[in-house]
Amino acid sequence: MARLTGCFIGFLLAAAFSSASADENRARINYLIHCQGCHLPEAAGVPGHVPRMHGFLGYFQHSERGRKFIMQVPGAATASLSDAHLAELMNWLLTAYSADELPADFKPYTKLEVSEYRPHLEKDPDNTRAEILSDIARTLPALAKQLKVDDGY
Repeated sequence: MARLTGCFIGFLLAAAFSSASADENRARINYLIHCQGCHLPEAAGVPGHVPRMHGFLGYFQHSERGRKFIMQVPGAATASLSDAHLAELMNWLLTAYSADELPADFKPYTKLEVSEYRPHLEKDPDNTRAEILSDIARTLPALAKQLKVDDGY
């Protein structure tokens, strides 16, 4: 009986860990399907054309407007993903490629939050991006230097 109990507990633990990995794997695969075409496999972007996310996207989490913005840019807002899967993808992207830039109090996106932000498609992402980064630099001077790094965009 003890052996069966041990096997059952082992099975439950394996299932729990494999489902967490499945979420991360699903997010990574969704990035490859929905984002890498423009932002490239390592989220590097294309200087002068597509903003990099690697080492930069987390800065948007320092502002409520920035947090909303990254769910409203055309690529995210119109992706053929459920709100839950878009939240999962963005949370993975932020922690995998921009963890050092996140605020200490970063809160992962929820399905409900994405469903609130996403319908408001950003019509002028280039100028809005610049405004948000300028606002963050003004309110958080310690980040100003990092936000002025020329990412070619």
